[in-house]
Amino acid sequence: MKDRLLKLRNELKLNQAEFGEKIGLSKASISALESGSRNITDRHIMLLSSEFNVNENWLRSGEGEMFVQQETFSLDEKAQKYQLSPLEIDIMKGYMELDPYVRNEIIKMVGEVYVKHTEIAATTVEDEIEDELERYRYELKAEKKAGTSLVSEERGTS
Repeated sequence: MKDRLLKLRNELKLNQAEFGEKIGLSKASISALESGSRNITDRHIMLLSSEFNVNENWLRSGEGEMFVQQETFSLDEKAQKYQLSPLEIDIMKGYMELDPYVRNEIIKMVGEVYVKHTEIAATTVEDEIEDELERYRYELKAEKKAGTSLVSEERGTS
């Protein structure tokens, strides 16, 4: 790990003092870590990963890339993948250019509309269930009445 630590620092083009300052360690501490006279701890690894976006697996084992690859978003790639029309692309670009406050207000408004419609949908489902139960009750009552009439008729003819 000590060799990878040195490689990381050189890749970042920082001297030991600058490197240590970024993660809250002294130049002497960095020197001790790089020379192997002091072990690199989990805390050090956490600091390095957080501050420099270092791939923890690379730092520990040398496997993988030195840095965690950030996922990027390309509107052009998404537009192509989802076959967006020029109008849809312009809408997306226009939205991204809005002031953050305005975007937040749009999100709140859409959220309120969504909640309203989910409540309506839930109410509609409940109403449909109640209607079906009422029809079933009516059918059961009719069957009971018919059954009672049949029993009465059978008793009268016996």
